[in-house]
Amino acid sequence: MKSQKLFVIVAIICLLAGISSAAMARNDCPEGSISGGEFNEIVIDEFVSCSIVGVIVKERVLIRDAENFNMLSSLVEGNLQVINVKNAAIVETTVNGGNLVTRGNGDSSVVRNIVLGGNIRVNDDTCEQQQIATVVQNLVFVGNLRVNCNEKADVKENKVTDGNITCRDNDRLDSKDNDAFGGKVNCSRSLF
Repeated sequence: MKSQKLFVIVAIICLLAGISSAAMARNDCPEGSISGGEFNEIVIDEFVSCSIVGVIVKERVLIRDAENFNMLSSLVEGNLQVINVKNAAIVETTVNGGNLVTRGNGDSSVVRNIVLGGNIRVNDDTCEQQQIATVVQNLVFVGNLRVNCNEKADVKENKVTDGNITCRDNDRLDSKDNDAFGGKVNCSRSLF
């Protein structure tokens, strides 16, 4: 009851100050971890850390401007986006009918995930090559895998069906044993 009153007070103050409720920070991981359960969506746009293990998300996961984010052994029925996070690790997670995107993070580890009917994109926001990316042993069915504009990118043992694997404009690239069945693998370091 107290939290409801506090939320109403904060919402009124924001409305009086001209700030919409959509601009208010949201943290669906207040305890720092979520283990098990089913959710419509998970959104975090505060500078906090969160570990998520063994959940089912029906729509989307959006993590933005957080400190550390880890997701392990989960199912997302939509988009999984991790943007401007200090450290991000997505491991053994299935994304069905959406994209797995890590963008503009300090470190991004995308390891042993399955994406069905979507793409994996591990990119630095501005192509200033500041993100360190580890993209290893992922499976993409009917989609693409793109690892672009990172300071350092390890792209190894990924498999894609009916799509392409591209690694462009990475400052340091270590790429090997990637396969695109029904598409092409184009992983090379681009020099400006």
